[in-house]
Amino acid sequence: MRLESICWIITPRLAHRHYFKSKSNYFMTIEKSKLATWMILLGVLFWGATFSFTKQAVGIVDVYSFLSIRFIIASILLAIIFANKFKLYTKEILWKGILLGTILSAGFILQTTGIKYTTASNAGFITGLVVILVPIIISVINKKLPKVNQIIAIVLALGGLALLTLKNKFSINIGDVWVLLATFALATHLILITKLVKNINASLFVITQLFTVGIITGIVGLITNYRITISGDWNVWKAILFCAIFASAYMYTTQAYMQRYITELKTAIIFSFEPLFAVLVAYLYLNEQITSHTLIGGLLIFIAMIISEIKQRQTTMVVTN
Repeated sequence: MRLESICWIITPRLAHRHYFKSKSNYFMTIEKSKLATWMILLGVLFWGATFSFTKQAVGIVDVYSFLSIRFIIASILLAIIFANKFKLYTKEILWKGILLGTILSAGFILQTTGIKYTTASNAGFITGLVVILVPIIISVINKKLPKVNQIIAIVLALGGLALLTLKNKFSINIGDVWVLLATFALATHLILITKLVKNINASLFVITQLFTVGIITGIVGLITNYRITISGDWNVWKAILFCAIFASAYMYTTQAYMQRYITELKTAIIFSFEPLFAVLVAYLYLNEQITSHTLIGGLLIFIAMIISEIKQRQTTMVVTN
């Protein structure tokens, strides 16, 4: 017998209160789910657009200057917004933020360097392989072979990657290699996020992580170029501000706070839109050509991401329930 029926038998007033409280919580959850979906989808659009903006900027200033300024601005902006939260700061937040910020630094340095030598579309699609690499890395850590659906997804993703990166002479563009290495770093970062960032203040963690990225990339820039270049070119600052405000401060904070209101399956599907957004923005903003190889390769990777993530997320949800 359902709880509402038992309550009606015991006391109508209690049942009435429980019924409307349940309805209220239900509709509140639905509204939060819708809000989370649209906010994260908007953030994924920003992520996809960063490839085009970054490609223009790194043609004028060096990679490390761009990254350092971008992430320091993002961390300062968040520090101002969440200034009242710093009383909750702990050593755990500090070391976890530095650790994951260091890994994220490696990913962004490799990715931004690779964008200088490849197209924004290719960079977007290859970076999308992070959702394919995650189950592979987890399988290696757990010493278990990937499941059948994961193997199918990997084969499809490799086929799509080949269409995107292999040229007429079967040579791989050096930019594609850098972006692929960046994707491994980002996949590792994604796995550690789920394991380490628990029971700590999300906003303070994001601030620490982004500030760490800004400092590390700045130090690398000083070592390699002996300076941090600041250009007055509007295209550079347009890219820096866009990436700092929307793709960094907005998206990382939104993910930390809003992802809890939607299922992991839904999050995976939303994230799968990033490479498609990258191609669309590159076509509209940079006038990059969309070839048949790009379309077929991108489609294969997109299908692979969906196969890998949906099966993986469904299993996780069943075990949790």
